[in-house]
Amino acid sequence: MLVRKPAVAGAFYPSDPDELNSYLRSVLEPLKRLYKPKSIIVPHAGYVYSGAVAAKAYRLIESFETYIIIGPNHTGWGEEISVFSGTYQMPFGDIETDDEIIKTLTEQSQARIDYYAHLQEHSIEVQLPFIEYITDKPYRIVPVVIGTHNREKLRQFGLAMAHAIEESHREVLIVVSSDMNHYEDHETTLQKDELAIEAIERLDEEALMNVVARYNITMCGVAGTYAAIIASKQLGATQAIAVDHRTSGEVNRDFSQVVGYLSMLIT
Repeated sequence: MLVRKPAVAGAFYPSDPDELNSYLRSVLEPLKRLYKPKSIIVPHAGYVYSGAVAAKAYRLIESFETYIIIGPNHTGWGEEISVFSGTYQMPFGDIETDDEIIKTLTEQSQARIDYYAHLQEHSIEVQLPFIEYITDKPYRIVPVVIGTHNREKLRQFGLAMAHAIEESHREVLIVVSSDMNHYEDHETTLQKDELAIEAIERLDEEALMNVVARYNITMCGVAGTYAAIIASKQLGATQAIAVDHRTSGEVNRDFSQVVGYLSMLIT
């Protein structure tokens, strides 16, 4: 059984369980639980920058039995679509993977079980404390790191996710971990992000990829979002709701080079 140890505890989020729980309580309570979406899109920077934006989505949703968490490949290591099977160690305890869903994904798409893409990848890890806090029953995870923009591979993976979820007969949420436009000024980032948000609101995965490419929107999780929209529509999703959208400049007051953060529900 492979074990993946925390890579960014104490840097992106508190490593002390009590301090972490106190932070989560401050941004998540009261839990409103108004939605049971097919998928959500949430940011993955350090909590001081994007934690409050991510929390806006998490506090609105029901808890699930399995979370398929899709992050971009920041390191370049491992497979194009890399799925981790084993144990994720976190400051609050261990989380096991849902190997039944993983088996379906690797059989019906080009996803492959891989350890290396996950070793130093922070985008999945930072979602786990939020998931642990909001979930009131035993749960498992399916950690996925995507390092390709090949639309056919992503479409196949999206359809495989929908099939795996339907076959599991469990309550499953797809969590897309993505920041938005990177390292341009605040106004430019808001304008570029809005073009991507409008495509997501239409549940138009092709338009999303096209607008990101045309306007050079550096949305790191666009591939995961593309696959999630396909899966969500296959599962019956009919709308996407933007919950919060901000930039890092609103935290550190440097508006010259910012990163955009979005929380969104697809339901």
